[in-house]
Amino acid sequence: MTAKEVEPPMTAKEVAPEVGGATALRAPFATRLPSVTALRIVAATLVFIHHSTFQPLFSDQGVQKVYNMLAYNIGAISITFFFVLSGFVMTWSAKPTDTAKQFWWRRFVKIFPSHLVVCAIVLFLVFLAGRAVPWREALVSVGLLQAWVPSNEYLLFAINPPTWSLSIELLFYLCFPLLLIPVSRIRPSRLWLYAWLTAAGGLLLVPGISWLFLPGAAPDSPFSPFSWPQMWFIYFFPVTRMFEFLGGMILARILMTGRWPSVRTWHTAVLMVAVWAATLPIPGNLFDGVYRSLFIMPIALLITAAAAADVAGRRTLLSSRGMVWLGEISYTFYLVHVTVFFSLQAALNSQWGVGGMFLGDFTSRQYGTVAAFAFIVVAYLATALAAWLVYALVERPAMRRWARPRRARPAASASASTRTA
Repeated sequence: MTAKEVEPPMTAKEVAPEVGGATALRAPFATRLPSVTALRIVAATLVFIHHSTFQPLFSDQGVQKVYNMLAYNIGAISITFFFVLSGFVMTWSAKPTDTAKQFWWRRFVKIFPSHLVVCAIVLFLVFLAGRAVPWREALVSVGLLQAWVPSNEYLLFAINPPTWSLSIELLFYLCFPLLLIPVSRIRPSRLWLYAWLTAAGGLLLVPGISWLFLPGAAPDSPFSPFSWPQMWFIYFFPVTRMFEFLGGMILARILMTGRWPSVRTWHTAVLMVAVWAATLPIPGNLFDGVYRSLFIMPIALLITAAAAADVAGRRTLLSSRGMVWLGEISYTFYLVHVTVFFSLQAALNSQWGVGGMFLGDFTSRQYGTVAAFAFIVVAYLATALAAWLVYALVERPAMRRWARPRRARPAASASASTRTA
């Protein structure tokens, strides 16, 4: 998810003759996608806003209700965004000379060092706060295995609750080298058909299986109209989230093969907002379970349009230096946002909020409308600062030190020695 998949910038791109009115790329990995990198912070910001509803901030209950209504569904949308984005960028940046082992190692180096450091910090804060640690759940979440466990406690009472989505991303990483083979063999003329079938699979097939084969909801189920097994299967089970990942892979191939029409980024952004507004009346659990899949195609279209703008060399707000920088720290932003936000919220009420909205168990202090929005902005800036520190001190050094194959370094040294001699 949430990992930064875009390869380092390269100076040239190879292009083939026009296909279907667009340009087909022979070497897409040679083209930087700054706008796609920037879209990561957009998705991470939506998650941040969604989680800010878990402890009430507004003293005006009417304002809080409207804020909750507007912010709730964007949490599920942003997770779908991350999953589609991963499929797109991995396919776009895949190198023919890369091996599965090299790919998996880069993903491991990208994900785990920052994840483990943040977990260690949270555990230390929990210790300082004198709170009990649910060690079983914590150990499972440290290993990023929590989404495989059909228990709500392993998802909500983890040391860093948002990392459940990373356990799904790990499945994507594991399967990508194998999935790339059949996806690359789809005929260009059939790519759009497969893209729509993938979206339909997420919208219809997964909920249909859960309703047919898993026990239904009790009258007092908090996940109504679903039971917990149904909700876990639809929303948290890594295998059923493969539709989003595959959708991103197929849309990357559509752009690579020149099948992308002349659609601008703002067109797809308007479509996204329109679908979001139309789905606001849908109850939260029903949206999470079924209707979030409506966003697979709008999200895929937005990502592809942004990538097409980068390929065409068009400058946009997304490709600005500030947005790209925020996109680069988006993974660590995602890792730290719950801890920073709820720790600040609790501290202003002289309490500990460490462990997030579930483990922290604090009483939220409420503010007037302007002050509440000011707090959200300050907490966002503090999260960005903490994310930059983890990125600069952990993620970037780890990638520079360990991400490249070891055999490349002796080869480079030998070449330098030959030139010196």
